[in-house]
Amino acid sequence: MFSRRLILLGVLGLAGAACQAQSAMTPEQQKLAQQANQDFMAGSWVAALAEFKALQIELPNDERIPKFVAEAAINTGDRAQALTILLPIERAKPDDWQASSLLARVYAEERKDADRDAELAKLTKLHADKADAQIAKLNQILLERDVTAKGSVRIWYSLEPWGRYKTYVFSRVYDAEGKETSEVTLESSDFDQPMYAKEHPKEAAAGSRRFSMDGYGRATQPNGAVSQTHATYGFYDGQPAYDAVRDKILSIAGGGGHPMSTSTGPAK
Repeated sequence: MFSRRLILLGVLGLAGAACQAQSAMTPEQQKLAQQANQDFMAGSWVAALAEFKALQIELPNDERIPKFVAEAAINTGDRAQALTILLPIERAKPDDWQASSLLARVYAEERKDADRDAELAKLTKLHADKADAQIAKLNQILLERDVTAKGSVRIWYSLEPWGRYKTYVFSRVYDAEGKETSEVTLESSDFDQPMYAKEHPKEAAAGSRRFSMDGYGRATQPNGAVSQTHATYGFYDGQPAYDAVRDKILSIAGGGGHPMSTSTGPAK
């Protein structure tokens, strides 16, 4: 794992808290819940979907289980099924951040940009207002899983900039076998702001910042030493639209988007 991941893992980890009140379950229901959790965490989405749906029938009053069903359905590619579950939850409880996070992901993957942005605005406000202890601590949400010509990408959206480089968008790039190969980020490091303020004083005074698209990778040298590579793919004066960021990430992950510069050093 790359050293920059220390404060990540902002994935919507619904399975991590699944069915905690197992004392209210029969032994058979507990067994089913445990198997569903295991399959969910292992990425066996088809099995997890079937198991959580069966559990939903057994425990129709458990408000958490439908969200597990929805997330598993999204991961199988059945976003339509997820919508039929999530929209009623949102209507009944507009501040349910888990349902809103999953809806943002459905809309992002369906390229329904206005709906996606509405959910992201809501989530950002819920986070800032500390409306819930969990979302108050959450610094990012999983927004997209996309297929590329060389594998796949997962993209996280920051509810607030985080880390020493002030990361706004974070992604992990995987090859065709599912092995992670690199990370690509949209950052707004404080290091870049003095020059931006000098070049664009009016915009900087109004709160605008300079952003950069960066890539991080690791490689094992013939002598066994591990090196870390940093690539800069470009700069933006002012925050770029999410769509432009996503398209650039997908281009880089697919083998395009050659970096402006690269540097290699010992892994940290």
